[in-house]
Amino acid sequence: MGLRRYFRKQSDDVIQPEERRIISKCVAPGDVVFDVGAHHGLWSKAVLEQVGDVDLHVFEATKVSYEKIVEQLGDKGTINHAAASHTDGEIVFNTYRDDDRLSSIYRRTSVEDDLLPAGFEANAVPAVALDSYWTDPKKQINLLKIDVEGAEYDVLRGANRLLKAGQVDYIQFEYGGTFEDAGFTLGNVWSYLRRSGYAVFKVGKRNFTEIERFTPAMEDYRYANLLAVHERLRSRFVGKPEDIVLYVDKMKRYGFKPKGVLHVGAHQGQELPTYRTNKLSPIVFVEANPELAGALRDKTAGEADIHVVEGAASDKAGTATFNIASMDQSSSLLPLAKHAELYPKITFDKEIEVRTMTLDAAMAETGVDPASVNMLTMDIQGAELMALRGATETLKHIDAIQTEINYDELYEGCPHISDLDAFLYPLGFLRIKTMTPYDKGWGDAVYVKAPMITNSVLGSMGRFANKAFQYMFLRTYAAEHGFEFANLPWEGDDMYHVRPGTATLPKPGRTVEQTKYGFEDCDIVNAPEPWADADLKGFFQYNMKYYAPYRAELEAEFAHKGVYLEAEQAMRVGFDALPGPVAVVHLRRGDYGTDIFFLPPNDWYVDWLRGLQAKEPTLQVYIATDDPTAAGNDFDEFALATSDQLDLPPVDHGFFYDFTAMRLADHVAIANSSFSFLAAALNSTATSTVRPDPEAGKLVAFEPWSSDPLIRSHKAEEMGEDYMSARAKSRTKYKTRKFIKGLLPWGGK
Repeated sequence: MGLRRYFRKQSDDVIQPEERRIISKCVAPGDVVFDVGAHHGLWSKAVLEQVGDVDLHVFEATKVSYEKIVEQLGDKGTINHAAASHTDGEIVFNTYRDDDRLSSIYRRTSVEDDLLPAGFEANAVPAVALDSYWTDPKKQINLLKIDVEGAEYDVLRGANRLLKAGQVDYIQFEYGGTFEDAGFTLGNVWSYLRRSGYAVFKVGKRNFTEIERFTPAMEDYRYANLLAVHERLRSRFVGKPEDIVLYVDKMKRYGFKPKGVLHVGAHQGQELPTYRTNKLSPIVFVEANPELAGALRDKTAGEADIHVVEGAASDKAGTATFNIASMDQSSSLLPLAKHAELYPKITFDKEIEVRTMTLDAAMAETGVDPASVNMLTMDIQGAELMALRGATETLKHIDAIQTEINYDELYEGCPHISDLDAFLYPLGFLRIKTMTPYDKGWGDAVYVKAPMITNSVLGSMGRFANKAFQYMFLRTYAAEHGFEFANLPWEGDDMYHVRPGTATLPKPGRTVEQTKYGFEDCDIVNAPEPWADADLKGFFQYNMKYYAPYRAELEAEFAHKGVYLEAEQAMRVGFDALPGPVAVVHLRRGDYGTDIFFLPPNDWYVDWLRGLQAKEPTLQVYIATDDPTAAGNDFDEFALATSDQLDLPPVDHGFFYDFTAMRLADHVAIANSSFSFLAAALNSTATSTVRPDPEAGKLVAFEPWSSDPLIRSHKAEEMGEDYMSARAKSRTKYKTRKFIKGLLPWGGK
């Protein structure tokens, strides 16, 4: 957190001037305001005093603080005794006795000794993901304030659906040493928000400064207030509104390959130069106003690939009244509603009868092959949903849509943007951009057919656990962004409920390779735009905090099926028949004993088992290993269970029973191995999980879903020959280095 923020929290007024500026800029009476990590509710109280009546939703994890909020706010908001996080359920929350304002899901290890000597209490508290809390798609959250001492990334990932839909206008959050304690970076949050369509501003005493490009120098862990602004509202903070244009380049990034275009509400055909620049052909213009349709025919006469259809797009054929506006771009089939209030100088001057038609019929009238048109542009003043309902066949060929959208009812009965989402999402479309630069109530949105991502090395790069992590990343990255995914076949196809691999993968537009091992600094996961239409290569053995929002889904997919389920059940029956709880020890030997894959001494495991046996005298021990000689006689003092003793049926994939034993065990001791780490993560019932820690020189407890799969801080060659394999010790490179060190004074130390 830093001392500056600590002393700020000790002051009488904990609401900073920067925070008051945010409230003034972003909140109006009647708005929906979320206060996540409310402590005693003073920020919420400031909002009520400064703005007046708002729809306030408050979240606080600690019971004492929750009760004080109730006392502070009374009935002026919905007050939730819960921690907002990445998922629903329960979560461990650390409450500090010295100052509960510093309490968090993540311990404040950097300041515990100096500022928090009285320690903390760790208790399970209710957790809620904002995605499941806020389910009305038509109601915006106008300001989301987050003050959760380092858990901001978790809160945001629990609001993934809301953010991707742009259903949160503004997000206020703090940055500082809390991020370092939690193991997240400002870069993680900045890139996540950018991928979700938000601009991020640093809030100063007098201005808002946009962080357009993130650099390593910004990761200084110095306290700051930041404000994320949805892209459709960015113009309020940068001056001149951005003009709405055709976002063809954005579409292409998501795999769109232009063919032809169907433009509904063509007006004067102003977009024709853009269509020509992007080689879109054929071009079909649909225009309801007869005068404009006639002028467009004259303008494009002689261009054989352009077709002009006169009529109003609707969900049925017939006739209807068309309202001609004083500014003809506002003409519509629908009566004016809020449009009249926003733009009182624009009025309907006359009514005419026009024919209505479905877009399927309009395409048939031109004689154009529907398969040659894959882009749809609509600017029809509130009739968008009617037009889409009449395009059943046409939409089968459409890969990208740019359409006018409404957040307010500018025309009577016009669809809300969420209505368009609800229609298009089941057809495989994904909204990738939303702009409302002139007024927050209306603008344009871009939809594309959900792009494909692949991993062309899954199945060939690494062994079973490597493949499992590659699958997990591909599956969760696709889920987070609304993409489709495909991968090559692998062992998991036989054993689990994963999506089966395919022998032939689609060819993506680009290939991206993992640059760093950790999710906190990997270019793939921290790109400011999603990697759509891409082949994503890497091991993706990220800290499991990254995968935690999808834990329930992953556990369901990694449940056994068929003969492997029967084999798992047989092993479970065998374990249950043993006279005591089962501890499984993983001794990895075959390709270990070099680099980060050090060989922990058997003594570490024996010491751990002795401690367990002292508490549980009937303890049973199962050795999972790729080398039957690895245990030697070191474990003979324990009651050893073997696969032969358990009478298990034969199955393919020789690693199956060792992996499954660790998934079923009451106690698990892993190697520095992604194989046994993953098994421990998929074990939902173990009462203890431990791993070798070179720093401690023994096995230490760890929580799989908040840990790195591998310890990368120590290498076998640096730890000593006891941690190396015979093969590693026999390598010329190692022997040469050892010889040179021996010639140096004090052995080179």
